[in-house]
Amino acid sequence: MELSVIIPVRNEAKNIPVLVSRIHHALDGVHPLSEYEIIFVTDLNDDDTVDVLVKESISDAHVKAIKLSNRFGQHVAIIAGLEKASGQQAVIMDGDLQDYPEDIPLLYQKMNEGYDIVYGVKEKKNDKKIRNLYSIAFNKVMSMLSDVTIAANSSMFRILSRKAIDEVLRFKEREPSLTYIFSLINLPTSSVNVQSGIRNEGATNYSFMKLIDFAISSLVSFSRKPLRFISTLGLVVSCLSFLFVVIIFFQWAFAHITVTGWTTLVILITFLSGIQLLSLGILGEYLGRTFMETKRRPLYTVEKTIGNFQQSPADSNANEKARAT
Repeated sequence: MELSVIIPVRNEAKNIPVLVSRIHHALDGVHPLSEYEIIFVTDLNDDDTVDVLVKESISDAHVKAIKLSNRFGQHVAIIAGLEKASGQQAVIMDGDLQDYPEDIPLLYQKMNEGYDIVYGVKEKKNDKKIRNLYSIAFNKVMSMLSDVTIAANSSMFRILSRKAIDEVLRFKEREPSLTYIFSLINLPTSSVNVQSGIRNEGATNYSFMKLIDFAISSLVSFSRKPLRFISTLGLVVSCLSFLFVVIIFFQWAFAHITVTGWTTLVILITFLSGIQLLSLGILGEYLGRTFMETKRRPLYTVEKTIGNFQQSPADSNANEKARAT
């Protein structure tokens, strides 16, 4: 298989048939592409997404699906798709039609120039203004705080070589942030300008709180700067406290000023208590993540597969390792 298209979906029953049709139209006749597969990954849905995937796989041999048993998250779903992908390249895209299937040939052709990762850059996103502002602020804050650099306006829409797929699958984190993993492995990478589509049906599965949770998870996973921030803040507060003690001493010794200081005392206690709680919260995030990693739980559980899957290179490597042990 030459190309695999990995699409995580949830509650996208109305969008799937349109998406499959547009992918076929975009890929048919692309030179030198000869074979491709479309792998949907889903979990718990409130509509008939699974039934639609079954129907599509029966009528179309290109369509396959993986049904996960629980809500493990979008990035885990993508990893599940990558592990089952038999293609030498893999495209990752959303299933809500905000990633244009017609742009897949652009990614594919750019990769043939010798890159391992090619990602799409959306010059203008068609989200609501508040989400666009959040995206801009998120990228800027993460660029300052994280230890890896993320290109502005980049999205999950990208194509990976088999080498890049294998490197990504070496990461066994419980809460993976794929965008940062792609940057961390730092294989030859390029970008192409792509269009930003509009969701035809349904609503986004990412609420504002889920976006905040993802931001915190990404920051804790790929940066130690919050821990350094605690140390720096503690040093600054200690210096300010020492300076305040010196000022009070000079007022008492030379100016004979007796300061009652009730207001100052309350402010200082409140301020320092806030810093302590913030510090404990940051430490708790790192400690909690460490605790979850040490459990070594399976990343996901497959309830069933739909369609005719070939043995993927990842499965072959796993079988070879099992025989070797």
